[in-house]
Amino acid sequence: MEWPRAVSRFATFVERRLGLAPVPNGGRELEALLAEKSARTSLEAYLDRLESAGPQDAELRVLAERLTVGETYFFRHQAQLQALVGEVLPQVQRGGKPARVLSAGCSSGEEAYSVAILSRENPLVEPERLFITGVDVNPRAIERARRARYAAWSLRSCPEALRERWFHTLPSGDFEPRPSARERVVFEERNLLEEDPVFWAPGSFDVILCRNVTLHFTAEVTRAVIARLERALTPGGVLLLGPSETPRGFSESFEVLQAGEAFYHRRRTAPAPSGPPEPPPLAVRAPRAAEASASVPSAWSPKPSSHEPPGMDGAWRLLEEERYAEAQAWLEQLPEADREQSSARLLRAVLHFQSGHFPEAERVAESLVATGRAEAAVYYLLGLCREQAGDDGGARHRYARAVHLEPTFALGHLRLGILARRAREAMPARVALRLALTLLAHEQPLHLTLFGGGFGRHGLMQVCQQELRACAEVP
Repeated sequence: MEWPRAVSRFATFVERRLGLAPVPNGGRELEALLAEKSARTSLEAYLDRLESAGPQDAELRVLAERLTVGETYFFRHQAQLQALVGEVLPQVQRGGKPARVLSAGCSSGEEAYSVAILSRENPLVEPERLFITGVDVNPRAIERARRARYAAWSLRSCPEALRERWFHTLPSGDFEPRPSARERVVFEERNLLEEDPVFWAPGSFDVILCRNVTLHFTAEVTRAVIARLERALTPGGVLLLGPSETPRGFSESFEVLQAGEAFYHRRRTAPAPSGPPEPPPLAVRAPRAAEASASVPSAWSPKPSSHEPPGMDGAWRLLEEERYAEAQAWLEQLPEADREQSSARLLRAVLHFQSGHFPEAERVAESLVATGRAEAAVYYLLGLCREQAGDDGGARHRYARAVHLEPTFALGHLRLGILARRAREAMPARVALRLALTLLAHEQPLHLTLFGGGFGRHGLMQVCQQELRACAEVP
């Protein structure tokens, strides 16, 4: 079998069975893995075996382990978790009902244990009637979740008081949740794409967390996963997605609710108003430390320059490591004059956005606009905030302002293209997406760090290509 055909067949299998989008520009990771796994047999024999594998086949489990990397930590996007335990769970438990929570794509378990801990901190939640299930396709991640041993890095956003109350410090220096935090928390190895009519029975869960999971999926797989989660939720049940994910375009069955600075999605108890189906949006995901990347004026640098306050380099490093609270604290310890510089204020707004505090991010960005010195990155951030609020028209206006100020701003053109395609405006969408695809090859690294959503340069080019293919379906 010819090598390019074998790689294409392997990529198709990975997408169909694991939901993972193929790697752009040749997919070197997939190629290396295919070469390794097929070394003892022919390419065709290995691929034939894969395609006939059942859900529990050992080789499929090995591929899931190798191709999925879950970057997570305790109390990630804490504002959203606080909304869950402060508002959603008490409502579910009214009248003595149990609350059944699913952490879908739970990785090594930090999210599930975070919900358990915060629920026990809140007197409005009855922990004896709270049942949490974590599922992940990666068998090694599930093994780690059950073992529940975590390095200090996993607790980097954990307040010291919570650490002292809820974790044992082991002789190795690692941390272990106390037994009370692990009660009624169970983990299962499970592929979100595989059918199981018992587990996914209608109304099985009151709350589902599926945060920063669909970011790895194609639009088609995301639609199928959202549909499965929707069916598994009770009417009025709650879906929590990552800060930059949305079910809009994949399902009409959810309404957006806000609690403080957090957003979540509630399954409607009655059918949504009829209308033409909305094509799927492609969300900008929050960056991961290992591959952070995004969008700021080209004059900016992640290192301090003559235009930036001294000490800003520390805040940039903390941002890249997703240590948002520490980055905020770093900014606050700067002299007041330095804190009020445009670069520091924009960074503060970005940190609010990446922490899920969207209204506060918008407030800070709008304050920069009021100074009359707002640059393209400020308007781009405002566009992201408007998208989170469901205001696509306002978002397009702000993205257009961003690319007017900086015509080579690739990410601005990309978001304009996605929103135009969502609005079924095929020609403007194609123009914006083709321009974005060309400009992404030269996008500033810091642009990618702040707003690239963790995809990196090549990942964003793949997003453009997927969106251009979707434009062919727009009448």
